[in-house]
Amino acid sequence: MRFALYPNVKRDPGFVWTDQLIESIASRGGTAYIPAELAEEYHHPKLKRGVPPEADFVISLGGDGTFLSSLSLTGMELVPRVGVNLGSVGFLQEILPADLDQRIDDLYKGNYRIQLRAMFQADCYDPVDNCYAKAEALNDVILTRGVSSSILKIRLSINGAIVETVPGDGLIVATPTGSTAYSLSCGGPIVHPGLDMMVITPICPHSLHNRSYITDSSSVVRLELIEGATPATLSIDGRIEIQIQEGGYVDVSRSRNSLKYVQFGDDKFYETLPIKIQQRGISQ
Repeated sequence: MRFALYPNVKRDPGFVWTDQLIESIASRGGTAYIPAELAEEYHHPKLKRGVPPEADFVISLGGDGTFLSSLSLTGMELVPRVGVNLGSVGFLQEILPADLDQRIDDLYKGNYRIQLRAMFQADCYDPVDNCYAKAEALNDVILTRGVSSSILKIRLSINGAIVETVPGDGLIVATPTGSTAYSLSCGGPIVHPGLDMMVITPICPHSLHNRSYITDSSSVVRLELIEGATPATLSIDGRIEIQIQEGGYVDVSRSRNSLKYVQFGDDKFYETLPIKIQQRGISQ
């Protein structure tokens, strides 16, 4: 088997867990690869540089941010992936460090299942309808005022129908996976990650009501900066930022790609959710 590894240097000082992962893979006749830019500061005799041909799995080592950053690996979009939890919470991580060797054994023996998780595509347009940027999101697409102190005025439309104009700090369009991230802290609902829908949640709206909208994943959600609105920043999973000008807009729709998410054992989403949310509140 071939594995593409994506370690977080800050989360794995000295590459202690990365070393153990490589040894576990090599002991079973597999090959571990690491992106060339990361290999410059990490060397191991059983490690290969670059992107593996026909990879079987992508394994990230770090927190949720590391898992999301691993989505940028070119050519790995359709490869099943799993994370080793070296962060404080780990909503997206299936492997605990202490179980690392056992989980690699499970991958070799097929003791896992693949859950397809919805991803979104964000298409950014200028005021004359030219599309100048595209990006995919696993968690959320967020249009915010950035560093500006002025409120945003965003016209929300779903499938071409204007829903409302929302004055405030911004809007979040979250996947079910991202429903437990920023959307949750803004009052959005918790959605099982195996479902296929879109959650739209205002950020600190300057109005007398604050509600989320839920729509089918086949919908197209448009966030438009109406006349007089300050320029805004579009954040994709917290890893990509795109500037949106007055009169510009963003169309968010279901991506053609789905994340192949590796799971071990039974689905324990609702069982572990309260624990992880509590850990997020007390973690430093």
